[in-house]
Amino acid sequence: MDLRRTALLVCLAVTASLTASAQGGRGGNPEPYTPAKDAKDLRSVLFNWERNMGMLKGHDERDMVAMLEYTGKGTIQVDGQPCTLTKYRASTNYQSFSQRIQYTCTRANGQSYSNVEVVSGLYAWNEDTPGAEIAGTKGKATPMPNTVTDRLIRLWASPQGAAKAAVAGMSSDTFWLGANPGTLLADGLSRVGQTSVEWISGKPVVTFPIPAVPGATATATLDSKFMTESVTVKLGSATTQFTYGDYQDWNNPLNKIFVFYAGKMTERRNGAAIRDLTTLQTETGNVYVVAPVPASVKAAMNVTAQLPHEVIAKQEAAVDKSVPTPRLGDHPDLTGNYSYTDWIGNYMTGGGRRCAPTEAPDCDRQDNQTYDFELYSPSRFGNMGRPVYQPQYWDKVQELDMWTNKYDPVMTCQPLGVPREGPPRRIIQTDKDVVFFYQGGDAGGGYGEYRIIPTDGRKHDPRRALEATYLGQGVGHWEGGSLVVDSVSFVDSTWLGRGGFFHSADMHVVEKFTRQGDALLYDVTVEDPDVLAEPWVLPTRVVRRNANPDAGLLAERGNCEVYETNDIASQIRH
Repeated sequence: MDLRRTALLVCLAVTASLTASAQGGRGGNPEPYTPAKDAKDLRSVLFNWERNMGMLKGHDERDMVAMLEYTGKGTIQVDGQPCTLTKYRASTNYQSFSQRIQYTCTRANGQSYSNVEVVSGLYAWNEDTPGAEIAGTKGKATPMPNTVTDRLIRLWASPQGAAKAAVAGMSSDTFWLGANPGTLLADGLSRVGQTSVEWISGKPVVTFPIPAVPGATATATLDSKFMTESVTVKLGSATTQFTYGDYQDWNNPLNKIFVFYAGKMTERRNGAAIRDLTTLQTETGNVYVVAPVPASVKAAMNVTAQLPHEVIAKQEAAVDKSVPTPRLGDHPDLTGNYSYTDWIGNYMTGGGRRCAPTEAPDCDRQDNQTYDFELYSPSRFGNMGRPVYQPQYWDKVQELDMWTNKYDPVMTCQPLGVPREGPPRRIIQTDKDVVFFYQGGDAGGGYGEYRIIPTDGRKHDPRRALEATYLGQGVGHWEGGSLVVDSVSFVDSTWLGRGGFFHSADMHVVEKFTRQGDALLYDVTVEDPDVLAEPWVLPTRVVRRNANPDAGLLAERGNCEVYETNDIASQIRH
């Protein structure tokens, strides 16, 4: 079998997995992949590695761990000497190849030393304050071009990062996000692309390249539970070895979602100790981590290389753009009923995910569905992109996200608002206006809202500027074949998306609707200079016309009831 072709089977993986015969499914939904007993090929090893580490979530068992917060204690080397840590916080975003490590330590002579080390893609710099130079934040960002490789190696040799890098190594030009390793290749193979497996002394040893670091090769040894035991990375004459142990769910007691991380971690370069860490706590529920590159760093480093092309693995129904686009007068006619899958694809079905071997003995599918729901979100996973807040709000977003049961507006039955509503489910167009009907969603909120948008060339009415609403004051105009809706005057109590994405009352939203045959292309740009460091441009979302004659008969949704206010017993979203 051609191994390159095998690696590319990922394009069809999710669809194929739904029709394959698999074991253990419920509700007519088969498990995506189940390794044969005692299987030792690459497919089974990669699957067991990610599943046992708690990375595969949802009934379709996709790798949903996108970001991670870590705090620890121990020692770190500063100028070749050990420095005892009083603070160590690592914020990681695997999707953007970024990590910010903030630490303060005490040298042997009693002097205190602090630093903030950042890598973001192919840029590296130090900050004297988190977010220095971003959106006017005081402080200095110092370019550190010679540390890019070391920091990317640390990122991709981490317990979860190594598994992701091994999967990425099977394709030469694509970095898959959210893929199930079991659906990417066939049984029986020991090598695909640059990733291979062999068994040494009864343990699987996986070899793979480090993403975005040419020439760096990693060898990961897994323990008896398929947890990352050690990772050795070779680049030129340098050898960096990472060792891991004491795996647990290190999240705080209110947010145990069975994503496992090492409790003990050591890093050595050419035999010399670099870091020796003991875990204090993690947060693995796809928290908010961004690392925008300061303009001064971009100018100083002048990076010309490109990161691997990232693709989020998901299943979407095909949309026919070839049929004639209907018109109403001089413009395309947007009138129609529209439906779409979630940004990630199919939601968890069939009673939740089966239990992994490393979960608690009393684990069941219903519990897993609750745990996984926290990660299985378009905004948290990053399918919608991620708004870049001003640095002083980064921790606020995390706090809102961790207490989403208390602070998310949908928990108090509020409408979703714009742009969280997403594209409308039904559109009626006349020569002077359009009407958008919404069905609501995102596990609450949104109960049949609608908007009437004038398209007769009028501007925003200054008399209504102070009449803030959930859906804002919108006016529309045509730009070629696209309807552009410009909206202002929003209440500040809604979120842009699940995950603590708040906004101010001065938010400005521009939506663009483009009809192409049976497809409706939906583009959104959010401006909010009060809290955002830059405009948030969402990726184009494509929805399809629903030909069902009853599709426009939007059903009345049930009553919303507030069942929790201040008595929040768990941070797990429910």
